[in-house]
Amino acid sequence: MKRRTFLKTAAGTSAAAGAGVFGILKYPRGANASGWGTWPADREDLLIPAELRPQSVLELCFHGGITAWETFYARDDWGAGDNTFTNLFDDAPGDGSPRGFYDQVCGYAASGHPFVSPFGVDAAGTEIGLGPWLYPLKNRPDILSRMRVLVQSHTILAHEGANPVSFTGDFVGNPRMAGLGAPIQRYFNEQPGGSRAVPYSYILYPGGAGFSGFNVGSASAIGFHPGAARPLNVTVSQDSVLAELLSRPGLAQSNPEAFDAAVSYYTQAYENRFRSGGVGKAARSLERNNYEFANFARQNAQELIDVLPPSLFANVGGQTCPAGGAYGVVTDNATDMPAMMANVARSLLTRETNPARYVNWIDTGIFPRPEIGYDVHNEHVLYTARSVPHTLQQLADIIAEPDDDDPTLINLDETMVVINMEFGRTPGRQVPGSSGTNHWPFGYVNVVIGGPIREGGGSPGASYYGNILPPGDSQAGNAENFITPTENRVMMLAALGIYPFSSQSYAVADVRFRDTEIDALERVRDELWGISV
Repeated sequence: MKRRTFLKTAAGTSAAAGAGVFGILKYPRGANASGWGTWPADREDLLIPAELRPQSVLELCFHGGITAWETFYARDDWGAGDNTFTNLFDDAPGDGSPRGFYDQVCGYAASGHPFVSPFGVDAAGTEIGLGPWLYPLKNRPDILSRMRVLVQSHTILAHEGANPVSFTGDFVGNPRMAGLGAPIQRYFNEQPGGSRAVPYSYILYPGGAGFSGFNVGSASAIGFHPGAARPLNVTVSQDSVLAELLSRPGLAQSNPEAFDAAVSYYTQAYENRFRSGGVGKAARSLERNNYEFANFARQNAQELIDVLPPSLFANVGGQTCPAGGAYGVVTDNATDMPAMMANVARSLLTRETNPARYVNWIDTGIFPRPEIGYDVHNEHVLYTARSVPHTLQQLADIIAEPDDDDPTLINLDETMVVINMEFGRTPGRQVPGSSGTNHWPFGYVNVVIGGPIREGGGSPGASYYGNILPPGDSQAGNAENFITPTENRVMMLAALGIYPFSSQSYAVADVRFRDTEIDALERVRDELWGISV
């Protein structure tokens, strides 16, 4: 290979894997130089206690946003007089209403769960319950006992702006913008002995209808982090050719070992040009470091084939309602995408070797609206009632019960589940007489299950943070006390013991009402997480 050709190849590869020019600013302020994200020794008293910290995160993102009023923030009496909030579409005939679908179509009422089940008290002292489409979680009190519902709010109405904020905590145009997988990937990869070719972070995209590609850039963005921090994007589909590509078919008619040896030789020769007189330590170069990691991962692609074998993408069929409802099965689906996504996520997180530390499962539902899975501008009841309970059933099925020591299931002490979305849905019809709802970022919820949330040990247990103003208020449906999407991302890093403040992640000003890092960390742990130390 000619040197000129090699340099062009290296430049192209590193650009694809690269990050911003400030990625060489390596460590959080005040951290020990033992890897990016290491918590400063003089602030360890502000950590979430070790016994409450999870080791990994499963983030389930409802693509398009689901209603809070029929799921995690419900009250039977809200909207009863004007068919809004939890009583939205109650004036629809027959099984076209949420109650009709709940009782008659899927037969959920036969379980004995009321339409709205009591759960907790919000920041305003109001009793708030769990709505009808949380039927699968209501069957698992062990999961509910470890659930904290976080009221959130922002002001971005369009998917194109709201998705980046929900994934990264930053607005479009901020060069720092990085999905949660990037800092987690970087942290574990830079810990002593942590470097490996198999990723720590994965973004799972659904094959088929209901998925819009503008999620791709924001969920896997790396901002100012180096290229080695990029999560691996995986499209879950029975037609996946990932394993075939990882087998390096372009070298099938040649000698892969000889090829790798030649690339390594030229890489070393190029690196020597960054050494003074050809000796000593090489000058820092972000793009060269990115290329070296990409080359390392490419040469060890077989390890990733073992993690993501073709069998993991085998097709799974499913149903939108359990058999036995008053009207039987609603729909048989040739491909049950939520079940396939849940299985891939479970496999990645529970591996004995090379387990994932972060998996983002972007869900469109088993019965997605064709444009965007849960973006129900029409037929709100039809799409929501079929897809939300089904996806939550797939989630519940991969979570071990307290007395179940099956190592292939998720243990909530070890893996924290985060339910995320770009916004919720309006408390009323999109327009009078319509069957749909519009985007609603002004008062919606995210949910955390497991990790620091448990009974006792200084944890708040089953709980709400924040509150949404009720019907009758001039700002009904708007959050009064809430966290921002940015504070949400800070919370998740802190829960893992990753220091959240650095030039590549977040600043103290991203945690409202506090002026110093110490005060901000105290607010995140004590108030937002509700942990008593």
